Amino acid sequence: MIQRYKVFFNDYLLSISTPDQALSGVCGEIIENLDRKTVGDMINKFEHSGIQTYFVCSFDTELLFSLFSSFYQIIEAAGGIVRHPSGKYLFIKRFGKWDLPKGKIEKGESPEFGAMREVCEECGIADLKIARQLPSTYHTYKLEGIRVLKITWWFAMDYSGSLCTKPQTEEGITDASWLVPSQFDMVLENTYRSIAELIGDVSWNTGESSPD
Repeated sequence: MIQRYKVFFNDYLLSISTPDQALSGVCGEIIENLDRKTVGDMINKFEHSGIQTYFVCSFDTELLFSLFSSFYQIIEAAGGIVRHPSGKYLFIKRFGKWDLPKGKIEKGESPEFGAMREVCEECGIADLKIARQLPSTYHTYKLEGIRVLKITWWFAMDYSGSLCTKPQTEEGITDASWLVPSQFDMVLENTYRSIAELIGDVSWNTGESSPD
């Protein structure tokens, strides 16, 4: 499968894909001559454009994303979409917005281990099992003037223990709730665009990625 990358600048989306994956009616461009200057100019243009969704297309998405990433300091995080046998899924509320449990991967950790550790710490549960890997998300921000690209590895997880949770308040988490899919509209009304896109990419009755 040809990789497609969705990179979020706050709630603005830069989609890196092949031309055939671009959505009709959405602003975009095809980069034929891939070099660092061209990609840097594209980043600067997008950052100041105010366009909600922008497609940048190339027949070599891996090279395009590699050049794109070279302008950023990379930080890796990991998290999980946790499913209970009751059909409920675990969400948190952090700084007033619905979110999924996640956090930075510590030195020496694998993404899988970091994801399970973060879910356990942020929600006060244990004995998770990873079912499968889900699409990663990418978002950017500036830290003391330096561009940062945070790559978040996501995993579908199974959990069959108690539904009691303990939100990690020192991390700004005020709620850790088990929700059924019919309640996801409440989440989508008050969450980050990257989380909304991830929710849309997952088939919630199985925890698997939806087909492209």
